[in-house]
Amino acid sequence: MNTHKTQQDTGSYIALGEYCLISAPTVNLPNGESCVPQHFYGYNHDLESVESILNHIQFSNHYPIFCAEDDQGLFIQVGIIGRENYQRNNPARSKKIVYGRKWRVEPNLPTSEIIQTVFLALKKAREHEIRELVTLSSIDGQKVSTPFNSHHDLPLMAECHSLFQLSETTQSFTIESIQQLLDTLRFDQTKIQCVDLVHRRNGKVLVDVMFNIGDKEQDKNIEFSELHGIETTLVLNTSSTNELLYALMDTLIQLSDRYVEKHFKFNGFNRFSREHDLRQIGEFSINTRFIQSNKLDEKGKQLITEHNCSVDESRAPNIKLEQQKLRLAESFRNIEMIEGFLPKGF
Repeated sequence: MNTHKTQQDTGSYIALGEYCLISAPTVNLPNGESCVPQHFYGYNHDLESVESILNHIQFSNHYPIFCAEDDQGLFIQVGIIGRENYQRNNPARSKKIVYGRKWRVEPNLPTSEIIQTVFLALKKAREHEIRELVTLSSIDGQKVSTPFNSHHDLPLMAECHSLFQLSETTQSFTIESIQQLLDTLRFDQTKIQCVDLVHRRNGKVLVDVMFNIGDKEQDKNIEFSELHGIETTLVLNTSSTNELLYALMDTLIQLSDRYVEKHFKFNGFNRFSREHDLRQIGEFSINTRFIQSNKLDEKGKQLITEHNCSVDESRAPNIKLEQQKLRLAESFRNIEMIEGFLPKGF
């Protein structure tokens, strides 16, 4: 799939759901290729064109990517194939598929942004699972909880917010005291080990931890095998149990995000990998976004500006509820100072 072959090319090919705007200029790339930059394209995606995009995305068979449509329009959805998180005591439990949230796709969304929507959906689907895989022993040691999971009753918690007031103070952390806390935690049933500890003069604490590999039977069943056996450093702002727990979760999510960045590919290209030269990405951006004035006449500029304005206007929400207008009134008190398209019906 080459989304940037233009009508001037011998292939005369434009991908499904895309069309070149009238008077769209071509630019020459350092490798000798020519292209029409994406901001001179228009888009009219449908189910078939979105599927053609997904067909060129590679990540993992454990995370099938779906596109579908309902009464509200097109959407992308990530499936997660794995074992049930809440039946950890049964290592032989069968695989199960669950589905993440629906990510809406507007027909005029650029192809590149659809790809990035899938990228973000994968990150968030994995984060959701990781939050359920970190368990904490109860105070009496008889049960375990998943305090980071996304299914707590937030309205009820808000009603009972006094239950969650933090009273702990900073502690004098040692490797032994941290390990004692880590012994009450599990990540996907495996233990977490404190390897080293450094107190910085600015008050921060560096804690080196290892996400240990489980036993051989367990290794076959763990869902995030790429995160096991990793040694990493937690950066704590203060010496407190709460800070340590949050830093642990932040680090697991960060490790997962980096894994997606490295292995998520479109047409075999892992665009978000940090192995690419960021300066060269900057030069590519300059080359495709700063168009010489002689490349585009006044009529062409006007047509492209009108097209971009119509896209921006189409994204303005239609406000029908009076209570919503009242809730948002403060944001739009000085309407004359706001450029762009105001919400419809406001």
